[in-house]
Amino acid sequence: MLNRREFLSRSLKGAAGLLAVSVLPAGLAACSNDQKKVNTSSMANLGPLSELEKGEFPKKVPYKITIKDAWTEQEREGFVYINKNQDGSLLIMSPICTHLGCTVGDAEENMQKTGTRFLCPCHAGQYDEYGINVGGPPPRPLDTFDAYIQDGNVYIAVLSPRKREK
Repeated sequence: MLNRREFLSRSLKGAAGLLAVSVLPAGLAACSNDQKKVNTSSMANLGPLSELEKGEFPKKVPYKITIKDAWTEQEREGFVYINKNQDGSLLIMSPICTHLGCTVGDAEENMQKTGTRFLCPCHAGQYDEYGINVGGPPPRPLDTFDAYIQDGNVYIAVLSPRKREK
């Protein structure tokens, strides 16, 4: 027969063992450096990375995508703005103004000379070449997209922009 001290000791050791066994697979997966393929079937293909890295920045890149939702399919066309971060990685920006959701376009040439690269036509929201809000009512920078590179092409999840704060 076990006394209380032995029962508690064995119970704690057993619980610790169960915890270690349940956390082990997650820990091993996090340490793995296997590059897994991402399902790009619902993502927009912006084109080959080698082509996107050429030319002047920022640039406007169009896309076409078929979005499948349960039993419906929807064709969608749009565009994103691409620039390069200081580390050389691509910065893929949504053209949707963070004020009220209008589509941002290129600013006039005289505004571009003063640092405004993109202009929202609805309420004169102004953004620089990196999508940072520099004037008008927008409360924060343009949203960005995470880039997924697969087979040399760059993909983005157009329905999942990442919110940026100042």
